[in-house]
Amino acid sequence: MIAWFFYLVLDVLFNIIAYLTNPIVCLFADDLGNLPNIFLWWSTWDNHLDIEWMITEHHVPSWAEYDFNKHYRYYSEWEAEKTIGEHRGYVELLDPNFTIKERFQRYICRLAWLYRNCAYGFSYWVTGRVVDGDKLIDSFDEKRTGYRIAFRHYKYWFIHEPFVIYTMIRWNPKDISWLKWTKIDRRFFIKTFIGWKCQSTKPGEKQRVMLAAFFWPFK
Repeated sequence: MIAWFFYLVLDVLFNIIAYLTNPIVCLFADDLGNLPNIFLWWSTWDNHLDIEWMITEHHVPSWAEYDFNKHYRYYSEWEAEKTIGEHRGYVELLDPNFTIKERFQRYICRLAWLYRNCAYGFSYWVTGRVVDGDKLIDSFDEKRTGYRIAFRHYKYWFIHEPFVIYTMIRWNPKDISWLKWTKIDRRFFIKTFIGWKCQSTKPGEKQRVMLAAFFWPFK
């Protein structure tokens, strides 16, 4: 955990840089949503910038939504793993003829993706760690608690070894009437990621995982 605090400081500093520069960096993406290698630290390591569900599930403002499926065929990370053997989502360009309005909308959608996953590449390639699944210890897990909780770690995690504390705990299942005027999803879950995201690393597997520092009380 001591080492994690040091990496966290670096991560926060680069996040500030990324927040300020994302609008410029986004301009360098090609028609397939690829950023040049020079912007690897800004990129999401498991996806390009054109994400179908960001639009079809209305994660961007309605004025920024364009006909994604007219122009692209999106392959998720899991589909990509089956087709090209790489766990990274990508798109196939179907129609390269974008109107000026559509290009602007696509830029906003790409920018929204970068801000949603700000400095993702930095958290993976720079402050991330390679984790050995054979060395991980499960001290607190879903089966024992009845909640979606995980505490996985190496033996000497408190000083410098990888660990992850992951929670998804329902803390108020009732509808709260005074929140109805907001558009907050009232399925209240405390979601936490602290450490390195090794909650899915399997025995016999060595995997690079990104640094995480996340807390949010709403699902």
